[in-house]
Amino acid sequence: MSERRKGVIFCSHTGKWKDELEKRLQTDGWVTLTAIGRVRYNLLAFLRERKDIEIIKVETRYMKNRDKGVGVKITVRKSHA
Repeated sequence: MSERRKGVIFCSHTGKWKDELEKRLQTDGWVTLTAIGRVRYNLLAFLRERKDIEIIKVETRYMKNRDKGVGVKITVRKSHA
């Protein structure tokens, strides 16, 4: 991955991350998103609906503060099909 990194998009329940994802998919090759709590289900459902987005990698882990639960980190790119 020789592309430049702009950082991770942190997904929240407000849904502003969807607009940021669209902007970055237009210019960048790869985009990384993270979410915790119930938002991770919204993120996964959104990505599954979109046929023009390809999921490259999915990672899950417990957060350092276990009360926050499991977090998910997903790397996606624009599908060329």
